[in-house]
Amino acid sequence: MNHAATAQTELDLQALTGQRLGPYNSFNPVSRVQIWQWCSAMGDRNPLYLNERYHAEAGIDGPLAPPAMMQMWTMRDVNMQYAPGSTDAAPYQVFDTLSDHGFPANVAVSYDISFHRYLREGERAHHYTTVVNISDLKTTALGEGHFVTERVEYLDQDEQLFAEALITYLQYRPAATDQEQPEPQSRNTETTASEVTPASSWTPDFNDLDRTLLTEGKALPSLCIPITHKLIVSGAVATQDFIDVHHNAPAARAAAMPDIFMNILTTCGLCARYLSDWAGPASRLQKLSLKLMAPNVPGDTMEMQGQVSAIHEGSVEVQFAGRNGRGFHVTGAATLIM
Repeated sequence: MNHAATAQTELDLQALTGQRLGPYNSFNPVSRVQIWQWCSAMGDRNPLYLNERYHAEAGIDGPLAPPAMMQMWTMRDVNMQYAPGSTDAAPYQVFDTLSDHGFPANVAVSYDISFHRYLREGERAHHYTTVVNISDLKTTALGEGHFVTERVEYLDQDEQLFAEALITYLQYRPAATDQEQPEPQSRNTETTASEVTPASSWTPDFNDLDRTLLTEGKALPSLCIPITHKLIVSGAVATQDFIDVHHNAPAARAAAMPDIFMNILTTCGLCARYLSDWAGPASRLQKLSLKLMAPNVPGDTMEMQGQVSAIHEGSVEVQFAGRNGRGFHVTGAATLIM
């Protein structure tokens, strides 16, 4: 790209920052069907969400949505359309502009989320988005591109904020390869968890931790998660993410990936599951920050580990990471109300 084209790109991008766009509505109210689908895909058995007996014992009035679902409610449908009543303003014009300037591929790379409360069955979500930063041209392992950060406000039917997030994406030109990437080798990617040798045989008992017994530096149990085609595709469907790189191998390889790969929403759901499995159903996830690195692709096993980093009155901070055979897939930090 010549200097004039680069300068024009920068002008076009600057015009797209700082605009608060929305609302983008949900197609459906919060429902136990979608909560069940999410929990099924994530392997999340926390009784907080759907267990009627637990709800009765804990005085909870009906199903609660896992907090990491916050983005899913207002995602586009399979035809890439937003729900009726949404604004006509295109929220991702910045990506279209970058694509027009030679950066056609996109991948989400980080989340920084604050959860203010969990949604209940029957509530309605909508969101507003503002592009707050577009980086200069960067060179990454995937190719040259720009990092784009949006601030997203998630609100309920009463215009009350239930979550907010900074989400960063990389819009990039896939790096050229010396030769065409081969088809992925056939591997048994539908291995069950019982067939994988984990770092530990931890099975959550869903008893609440006693915060007073925790110490800084205390390790969380390790959890090994087999990464299968089924998990990647079911996670994409459960999170309402129909982008082809998460279910179509040729599209993923065209984006410089080795195979279909896990989307950030599924990774977020698995991290939230890991943390709540450890802390117990009475805990509440208040903050969650994570950064993606090596992709999760079929045939991988991701080992989740963590440790307590700080203890406060009523809350605990945790650092965590998930590693596969290529290195770290995700690193992050969280705050849980105990």
